[in-house]
Amino acid sequence: MTVIFDFDGTLHNTAHLYGQAFRKAYAMLVQEGFALPKDYTDEEVSIFLGVSAPEMWQTFMPHLPQEMKERASRTIGREMIAGVQRGEAVLYDGIVSVLKELKAQGCCLLMLSNCREAYMDAHRQALGLDAYFSAYFCAETYHFQPKEQIFRILKGLYPDTAYVMVGDRASDIQVGLVHHIPTVGCLYGFAAPDELAQADALVTLPAQLPAAIHRVL
Repeated sequence: MTVIFDFDGTLHNTAHLYGQAFRKAYAMLVQEGFALPKDYTDEEVSIFLGVSAPEMWQTFMPHLPQEMKERASRTIGREMIAGVQRGEAVLYDGIVSVLKELKAQGCCLLMLSNCREAYMDAHRQALGLDAYFSAYFCAETYHFQPKEQIFRILKGLYPDTAYVMVGDRASDIQVGLVHHIPTVGCLYGFAAPDELAQADALVTLPAQLPAAIHRVL
């Protein structure tokens, strides 16, 4: 069995790390005259967690010049990596036990995230993720294609297995809907109301993941 995990909002509690990075980028946009002053809370910007950078800016400030979107994205990425290096990255309580349990059961664990490569590399090192995961599929590697398209590449590299997709956003559930594989939605993450309505199973705590994964199979 191959279990595919989303990262932010599923394994990684990203809200504060992202919030402070977002505010740095927004302050830069204010200083450059592209935005009006506003102090965004962690909760307000958490809706952007788990979506790709291009999709985030298209939603938040669609008329911002592309050059500024890219500058702001780089600022967010740089600030988040700095936070990771300061030891501020944290997995949700219970996630390490979940990963250990699934590995002990013989599951192959893969990561499928809308993040950039440098961001994932920083977390791999800081959080010791290589002890559990066999491979990482970052959206940046595939020109920020949707996850359901990246899954086709993943499936070619890991054929002849049963898959389960685990995540906290609609993009994770979409992988399952397109490719007819079971999904587990994480309600403790950053999903909007009803965003996970089409998941095959829902969990409110990480500790519930192993049972839910086996149940949907």
